[in-house]
Amino acid sequence: MLAAKRCSPVARAAGPRRSAAVAVRAAWTPAGVTRADVVAAGGKKVVEVGSAGRVLLADDGGKLYAVSNKCSHLGLPLVGKTALLQGEVANGCVTCPAHKTRFSLADGSVQGEWCPGFPQLPLVGKLSDKKPLPTYAVRVGAGDAIEVDV
Repeated sequence: MLAAKRCSPVARAAGPRRSAAVAVRAAWTPAGVTRADVVAAGGKKVVEVGSAGRVLLADDGGKLYAVSNKCSHLGLPLVGKTALLQGEVANGCVTCPAHKTRFSLADGSVQGEWCPGFPQLPLVGKLSDKKPLPTYAVRVGAGDAIEVDV
């Protein structure tokens, strides 16, 4: 009869255990539009950008920004396909057309009151706490083409 060979345990280095997950940082992704396209669209244009999905490109006072096109309150579009869903871009902020929350285009932070156009409901308030809007680094490359770091 053959004796079963017993494997010795693998020695581990001292210190904290690390997750097997690895964060991968994507490269700059073409937005498929130029800065002139954004300006011609009234200073705001929604584009699909890689893993970020729908991104709002905004030109405010000559400065270009890229933010998520979903309001962080209920996920409604900041700039949609209808006249009712056209968020305003002004003074470094985008305003949600549904709830009137103003988000900084630079860092996504809430500026002023959270959801001033949404009723304060008994016991539940405004359904969620203040949440910043995701933002992305943006640059203008060769040929005026916009690229977003997602």
